[in-house]
Amino acid sequence: MRIELSDIRLSFASGIDVLDDLSYSADFQALAVIGPSGGGKSTLLRVVAGLIRPSAGSFRLDGTPVEWSGRGLQAYQRTIGFVFQSRGLFPHLTAIENITLPLIHVFGQSREQAEDTAHHYLRRFSLENDGHKYPVELSGGQQQRIAIARAVAVRPRLLLLDEPTSALDPELTAEVLDMIAELKADGLHLILVTHEMGFAHRSCDQVLFLADGRAVESGPADRLFAHPETPELKAFLDKILEWSV
Repeated sequence: MRIELSDIRLSFASGIDVLDDLSYSADFQALAVIGPSGGGKSTLLRVVAGLIRPSAGSFRLDGTPVEWSGRGLQAYQRTIGFVFQSRGLFPHLTAIENITLPLIHVFGQSREQAEDTAHHYLRRFSLENDGHKYPVELSGGQQQRIAIARAVAVRPRLLLLDEPTSALDPELTAEVLDMIAELKADGLHLILVTHEMGFAHRSCDQVLFLADGRAVESGPADRLFAHPETPELKAFLDKILEWSV
């Protein structure tokens, strides 16, 4: 898959540029977006998802420009799976209802089709005993895995994940990352905002480093982690990896 971002700018009412003439292009299967907090990573992910329209610039996916209104935008959004940092599960619905709801009301599946699809993914990700549970009855790792199952149940062309291991303890983090690695091995294309540098290094073929709303450095994961070229990326990696085991 190829992504092309050209001079993307996003300004909020305060006048602050969250994304500042950001340009980036690459062929990728798994792209990790890394950088300091407040650098624009989550905002960029929402632009790619078609959830936020940039103030300026253009965006292409596999050579096709993204339309920012009407049916074209709706059609594009239906091809994207998104897993939010807050997981985004409906608290009043069970796990299986959280998965079937978009399949029925957005993608037009019958209830029987949707439930068959949901059961398939629950079994695949070892969640078959949790389908009847409400989010409050699930661990943080289970909630996030349900959120990922919901996102991939619609069979997206691209899966976007915003800090999918945020606030999880190490064991649950490993469960979620294993699930993402399995989806990647199946050939699913994904863009991942993460602070898990080990996962970004070993499981993503491309890395984009954002700071202050700019694409400071990018390239193959092996090269970026072994030989960062910019002082900003070098300082970031030195700081975040200082206490790594």
